[in-house]
Amino acid sequence: MATSVALEKLLKPLGVNLETVRTYALYALGSVMMVGVAPEYLGVWLVWRGVSLALPPWVYQWGDDKLYSLYQRLVLFFFETCTRVEVVMYGDADEALKKKESVLYLANHQSTVDWLIADMVALRGGSLGHLRYVMKNTLQLMPLYGHYFYAHGCIYVKRGNFNQGKMIASLDYLRNPNIPTWLIIFPEGTRYYPGTPKVIQNSEQFARDHNLQILQHHLVPKVKGTWLVTKHLHDKFDALYDVSVFYEGTVDQSGVRGNAPQLIEFLLGKCKRVHIHIRRIPMSEVPREEDSLRAWLHNLYAEKDKLAEHFFSKDATQRATVQKTLGGRVSHLGLWSTLSSFIFFTALSVPFLCTKMGHQLYLHLLMYGTMGSYAWLAIRSVC
Repeated sequence: MATSVALEKLLKPLGVNLETVRTYALYALGSVMMVGVAPEYLGVWLVWRGVSLALPPWVYQWGDDKLYSLYQRLVLFFFETCTRVEVVMYGDADEALKKKESVLYLANHQSTVDWLIADMVALRGGSLGHLRYVMKNTLQLMPLYGHYFYAHGCIYVKRGNFNQGKMIASLDYLRNPNIPTWLIIFPEGTRYYPGTPKVIQNSEQFARDHNLQILQHHLVPKVKGTWLVTKHLHDKFDALYDVSVFYEGTVDQSGVRGNAPQLIEFLLGKCKRVHIHIRRIPMSEVPREEDSLRAWLHNLYAEKDKLAEHFFSKDATQRATVQKTLGGRVSHLGLWSTLSSFIFFTALSVPFLCTKMGHQLYLHLLMYGTMGSYAWLAIRSVC
């Protein structure tokens, strides 16, 4: 306490708040650590990959899911524990997250933080390691992680040049009943971002041209990827989770909706509360045929639009009381659930930082891992 008071006195003449210093220090530490441990994580993963080569695929996936969960808990240590964001859950969340099931997770898309919300939900459901994403093709270009996500069971799709065959090959791998999966899809395909109104206008025009209900808070959902998933994995999934995410503070004082916070803003603690509504839909209620699914999916998003009215209302009083109106429950995350991963990766980093051999191994993993992942990308692109 005395140290904090002394620091505040020291910073006051500079016009700097101690809380601001703390926020930016955590941002710097988090950014460096989450990116910096990538070669170390790759090293651990390569060891497990080598050990599991002679074993059934599900055994490899079991170990990989454990590693993936470990790293994502580190991410959540910075994005949830350190930012102290309040998570409010609605709908079927409490009951659904008690189940240990394979899930098709459909969510609205408005921020680069949306994938982290899936982390938050899955951790509370004990399924963090089982998360796999249908993600845009350009993410393959991320050094080290581009290849790793594919090895984890994620599925890359290319906008404007959809390769159905490659997606089906990836889905076939996930059909293994011994590989539990939460498959994350954002059917809108791109983010609903008021800062780029042209995208929203194009979506509205598409709805008019095809006699669809115009959505006020979402883009028209695309059906092709979702249909392929349901066609090939319908019998694997126990349920579809219809997830709606709302970031508090996106509506200004005049009642106009602005952009949702993106990764940097979120890590800087500029979002104080996240509202997550989950509706669990048994897979028996999800259509298998493409045309039926297209109509069903648009109706689902029309219902999401009605829900969104509570959070994006121009009435400030309605927005302020939405938690009480919809029966929201604050969901607290135990400190150890994320701190344990921070401690693990800190300990893992020590030999890499403090020994000559560690320095060399780190650089080799970074250099050859990046080259190897890009070589894999080049080979896969022509296969």
